Amino acid sequence: MSTIVTLTSDFGTKDAFAASMKGVIYKVNPQAQIVDITHEIGPQDVWEAAFTLRAAAQYFPKGTVHLAVVDPGVGSGRRPIIVVTESYYFVGPDNGLFTLIFQEAERIRVHHITSAHYFLPNPGPTFHGRDIFAPVAGWLAKGIPSGNFGEEITDYVKLNVPVPKISPTMVEGHVVHVDRFGNIITNIAYKYVQPLLPEGAPNTVKIALMGKEISGLKNYYAESAPGELSAIFNSSGALEIFMFKQNARTALSAKRGEVVRISVANA
Repeated sequence: MSTIVTLTSDFGTKDAFAASMKGVIYKVNPQAQIVDITHEIGPQDVWEAAFTLRAAAQYFPKGTVHLAVVDPGVGSGRRPIIVVTESYYFVGPDNGLFTLIFQEAERIRVHHITSAHYFLPNPGPTFHGRDIFAPVAGWLAKGIPSGNFGEEITDYVKLNVPVPKISPTMVEGHVVHVDRFGNIITNIAYKYVQPLLPEGAPNTVKIALMGKEISGLKNYYAESAPGELSAIFNSSGALEIFMFKQNARTALSAKRGEVVRISVANA
């Protein structure tokens, strides 16, 4: 089993939160290799954590333990869980954070973490990342079977994931993420748009966001003129709206949930 443990959180790096979790993991499993995915998730932004975790997790070796803590319900009745897929383990709160993992995994098993002897002594009400999730991740990476931590459950929490609307002439989707460059990521995949394109010609489509028409599909960022709103299917296969060397979010004041429409120009 891999000894890699990844960390995803909204803790930032100013405080001791992330470092404390690493210390606990190393105490449990000194052989662990800890990799930070990010600690810059927006405070309490469970969807952003879900999106980021899905984007990064698949590139790690089989058996990696992905520890994710964005936990507005810490100390409440929300359950701590382990998610087991065909390739990975995920540890964190049962608040929808693993929704996109549930959606894409071929096989899945979820355990409610109840075996308190794997926790730090006397867990506090405000830092389950350190007191519960970090030691559990350390023990998992050390080879303790997931079933030892608690019973399987099937009523785990899932977020409402927006799904594009598709017609013969148009695909309507939504902004699902904005990255640090101000690029606007949508849930419109190329597979949804391809049937609209006459012989796959990308220049026949119109793209609109917040009442503004986007110039068209580009093959790479630098193909767009400076200050021009453009679109591209990015390396994850999603429609992305950008401004070359500028910030599309700032230009549009766009935010998550905005409607994006793509249609055939002569339709």
